[in-house]
Amino acid sequence: MDIIAEYLIKIEDFPKLLSTLLQEKIVDKIISAQERVDKKSGSVDRFTISPNLIDNPEEAKNFPLTNFIAYGYARTDSAAKYLHKSVGGALTEKIGLIARPCDTRALIELAKIKQVNLDNLFIIGIEDRGMAVNVGRELKNLKDIDPTKIIKEKINDNGLIFKFDDGSTKETGIQPSENCLRCSRKTPVIADLSISDIGIPIDSDEIILKVYSDKGNDLLEKSKIQKKPLSDDVKNANSEKMNEILEKAKAKRAKDLEEWANVPQKEKIERLLQCTMCGMCIRGCPVCYCVDCILSKKRKEKTINKETYQLTRIAHVADRCVECGNCYNNCPQNLPLSLYFMSLNEAFNEKFGYCPGESIDDTPFRSGKAIQEMELEKV
Repeated sequence: MDIIAEYLIKIEDFPKLLSTLLQEKIVDKIISAQERVDKKSGSVDRFTISPNLIDNPEEAKNFPLTNFIAYGYARTDSAAKYLHKSVGGALTEKIGLIARPCDTRALIELAKIKQVNLDNLFIIGIEDRGMAVNVGRELKNLKDIDPTKIIKEKINDNGLIFKFDDGSTKETGIQPSENCLRCSRKTPVIADLSISDIGIPIDSDEIILKVYSDKGNDLLEKSKIQKKPLSDDVKNANSEKMNEILEKAKAKRAKDLEEWANVPQKEKIERLLQCTMCGMCIRGCPVCYCVDCILSKKRKEKTINKETYQLTRIAHVADRCVECGNCYNNCPQNLPLSLYFMSLNEAFNEKFGYCPGESIDDTPFRSGKAIQEMELEKV
């Protein structure tokens, strides 16, 4: 994607973009986000963010932006998954959504199999450093942090950092998911706008906004929010930090894949035997789309064993995997599922030149069209 313009906007003005989407009827609904509130105590859990479908502009005002960037949606939800599962894939309505880079790749794959209509989407992407998962649980080991005093969060070089209501900050050492740390695709592949806090200090009340489409530019003008052209200093800080993050991710990816390649095949199969067939990997996968899942059916019928369960899932999804890591992040047995899929993606790219989620025009190598073309090449 080509960048049309780059600005700095106030973090507090971001919800105005969402409100304007609805006010101007650019979309019918928005997949927004909300913090979880305990029904009994009324206390807010800022570390657990749930998708929230809204059609009222007023409901966009409290979008938890810094939490969403740092943690993403909780458990098995993602923007792409929620769009497909709960909002009909935008097949009949115009939908706005805030999507991580892996979400945008999932949207590409879902569009290839006619599960979502990209033309009906307004996408605000995120330049993604990664997600910190299970933060609430991790904080139990850090006794000197009062969650009720946190007003902002950000992931920096040393992990998750908090800003408190007295203006102080504290690094926690809590790192993004292992899968995020080795992900080298940190920018959206499709978007009308994108936001980024990379290269911006936590003390700043601003965030970077990038415009990719005429629709995005039109929304920005209609919202009437204040914007400043991105200075060379901020632009360079963003670019240099992103390049540094990508280089570290590529190095970790290469190292982890090399170590994984040296694990004996027998051991890899034995690790799959730890699977309990709980279904969390299927529930979290943004490119699983079957209404009637054969694996769930066979599990209930008790006609499938653990290794076959996982191997069948790998066979079904392997050439659509966008490496979001949801299967790994949600697996109660901590199976190295992202490494299984990542190693397959490397092999598919080497053999077929195919990388899922990069372009709607890429033809999956297992499709009828691709097989027919390969057969013609042999003639």
